[in-house]
Parts: sequence; structure tokens; C-alpha cells
Amino acid sequence: SKGRVEVLRNGVWGTVCDNDWDISDATVVCRQLGYSHAFSAPGRATYGQGTGPIVMNDVQCRGDEAKLHDCSSMFEQNSNCGHHLDASVSCATIRLRGEHATHSKGRVEVLRNGVWGTVCDNNWDINDATVACRQLGYSHALSAPRRAIYGEGTGPILMNDVECRGSEAQLQNCSFRISHCSHHEDASVSCAKIRLRGENATDSKGRVEVLRNGVWGTVCDDDWDINDAAVVCRQL
Repeated sequence: SKGRVEVLRNGVWGTVCDNDWDISDATVVCRQLGYSHAFSAPGRATYGQGTGPIVMNDVQCRGDEAKLHDCSSMFEQNSNCGHHLDASVSCATIRLRGEHATHSKGRVEVLRNGVWGTVCDNNWDINDATVACRQLGYSHALSAPRRAIYGEGTGPILMNDVECRGSEAQLQNCSFRISHCSHHEDASVSCAKIRLRGENATDSKGRVEVLRNGVWGTVCDDDWDINDAAVVCRQL
């Protein structure tokens, strides 16, 4: 789920230069690899320097592209780039799946030892759901549905009796057991599609960003007033 990014071009594997590399570019890579989104977009050869050609530079993705090759980029070795600038990604090891699932709601699935599996809803509550939502890039959870509300998953059930305080960075950091459960007890989340970001932002103040068609964006301040802000705050 994390490492140096390499792409195939004309039968040869090569690296990606980190010029203009950001979370939108990393998210496209992670989705192409089967993950929901990226946690971070490390540069400066965080996972070691590659070898061979540097096949992409100045990558500029919107964030909704299906493949990295669909993004704007320079497909050539650039004199301003070397392998000490190889780009990397760290992808989320959690995703939402199921009937009528969207980017912000669905059956919770986690990755363990390279295998995706579901979470049992025993003791599943809003604290657990909030940790899952934050891990997915949202500010908090609106609800913590149980009983496979988005349909039953398949494969292993990897977590049971999850008990989060609500402040953990990842669901896997919470207390849990691996014990008998059935897919009719698969846990789900519904996450808030609004968040606060920016320099010195906190849980209660910051730049407003909203999710639309799977892409986060900002809100223009034309006609923005206290009534608008009050709606946002209630939604948070």
C-alpha cells in the first residue's frame, strides 16, 4: 500500500519525478492500485531511489482520473530531475464497498496481509465509524450502520469487537479481536461530505471543503455569510 511509484511505458518500467507531485496525483495512483484514496504523497525518494528512466514529470491530476497516464504530464527525462526526486505514495488500507455504496458511505473493508476483508458489527459505534471516516479523508461519521446495510461482503472477516476511543488515526490502531462472525453482521459507515482544512485549521475552524463526485473542492466566498457558515457548522 505504500512505496515508490513506477509506471510502464513502451515495455519499460520507470519512475515518476516529484515535481508538482501532490495528493491528487497520489490518489489517482492509489485508486489505480485498488485503494480508495491516498494518505500522503511523499517525494524525495522516500522509499529509495529507482533505476532506469524517469518516464513522467510535472504530473498534474485533477484527482478523478482513472489512471495516472490520463493526467497531464511530461513523458520525458527532464534535466531538472534525478532519481533523488522519485515520487511515492502511501495508500489507505480501508475502503467502502457494497450495494448503493458511494465515496462517503458503504460497507467497511480493511486490508490485512494483502487481503481485503470486512469488519464485524459487534460493539460497532459512532466512535469506530468516525475513525474509519477520518482514515478515508472525512472529518467525522454521520452514522455507524450495522447488519450489512450495504449488502454482505465476501472473503474473511478481519476485525471484530472494534473499540475505538475516536482519536485514533486508523481503524487498525483501535482495540479489536479476530473471532467468529458472519457477513450478515458486516459493519458500515456514513461519512460527512464536508471538512475543514488549511494553515492553523482545527476541528472547529478552517477553510471549507466539500466532496462532489469523489473530488474535494473549496467554496467561493461570493455572498458567503453567517447563515451559510451556520449550516456548515451544524453539518460538522
